[in-house]
Amino acid sequence: MDDNVDIEIVDFMDLINHTLSNDFVNKWKFKYSEKFIKHFQLKLLEYLNKQRPLKLNTLYLYLTKKCRYSKEVVDNFFETIDIDLYYPFIFSKTKTS
Repeated sequence: MDDNVDIEIVDFMDLINHTLSNDFVNKWKFKYSEKFIKHFQLKLLEYLNKQRPLKLNTLYLYLTKKCRYSKEVVDNFFETIDIDLYYPFIFSKTKTS
């Protein structure tokens, strides 16, 4: 059982490392713009530094209100990267699983 938890932690850390990498930027910059991806990464880094989970709604409002990206772009991005993979770091109060 502990091995499964260890594997999940390592997999999750790999996901976060990849998300904060230049490879992630390069993969998505043509579809969403480099600036958009950097905003996403900066918000993740901010909450990692705070050592707190990030509410999906907080991230959504940051990208739509503060950074002024359209709701459609943000929704599409979240769907494309499968934002649920980032749970429990990024979470929604309505998460059912």
